[in-house]
Amino acid sequence: MTTSQLHDEIYSQPDIINQLINGSDQWSAIAAQILHYQPRFVLIAARGTSDNAARYAQYLFGISLGWPVALATPALGTLYHADLNLNGALVIGISQSGRSPDICDVLQRARASGALTLAITNNPSSPLAQAAALHIDICAGAELSVAATKSYTNQLASIAMLISALSGDNSLRDALATVPTHMQAALAIPDSTITQAASILGQSATAISIGRGLQYATAYEAALKIKELSGLAVEAYSSADVLHGPVTIVERGFPVLISADGGATHHDTQQLISRLVQHDAQLIIASHAPDLLTHATVALPLPECDQRVAPLSTIVAWQRIAHAAAAQRGRNADNPHGLSKITETR
Repeated sequence: MTTSQLHDEIYSQPDIINQLINGSDQWSAIAAQILHYQPRFVLIAARGTSDNAARYAQYLFGISLGWPVALATPALGTLYHADLNLNGALVIGISQSGRSPDICDVLQRARASGALTLAITNNPSSPLAQAAALHIDICAGAELSVAATKSYTNQLASIAMLISALSGDNSLRDALATVPTHMQAALAIPDSTITQAASILGQSATAISIGRGLQYATAYEAALKIKELSGLAVEAYSSADVLHGPVTIVERGFPVLISADGGATHHDTQQLISRLVQHDAQLIIASHAPDLLTHATVALPLPECDQRVAPLSTIVAWQRIAHAAAAQRGRNADNPHGLSKITETR
């Protein structure tokens, strides 16, 4: 398998996650302030990979706390100059660099409106961290490749650690402690399997990526990584949305990427896979559920784990495939064409 800075960062994730969850406790004090504030709802502002972390947070806040979460529309402030009434809201900005002006603008306007603001970044001295009342450092260390890998999984882990502290649910923290082992299993999937999946994508013009519930974020992040690194057009859908029209593009040999677990979404995913098999699609399936993997053209077997943290290990398999697809298409995985590490949108 081709090595690169990106390769090293993908393989560093078990250790980086372990250091984060066993490091200094930065979540308890923040959770206490949030609970004292008693937010009516949560609004999250993010872009790119961080937006996929927000999708994960949207489900985990709802499942664990019953808190409704909306994703922000930064252009309302930066382009339309609309000031939203966010008094009583917990407004979270997620950004690896903490330097995107539109995300900073959301938090600044929210704070002025009376909201409690929280930044989740990899840079405590960043403008976003300074704009927020509270800050969580994801402690991913310097990420040198352009495509985010370890900063994404550390964002997910930081969100889960915060929610564990907010809910008092120690079982979620215990589940997080198993993540490094599950990531190692994703890294142990044979290179030949990863190459086979990448070859299917390398011979295609487009593909779709599917996940539902907590794995919805994984579907989006897998699609983004493959687009960024290989240039292949991959669109992400939930297993519900794909049936509302997009399934018609699936013909014989069409690649479909599926992120699934054996939790609440298992039955729906099982039904969708049965339908895709009828379309003769090429299915690349990442899951621990044997009944789903039996239908795969390429199976990415993962160990069974708590569905609340499953996305942290599932995405590692897709990161490896994205890296391999870049090599097959002659792309520089460390510096994808047209991208830069820090993107400042307004």
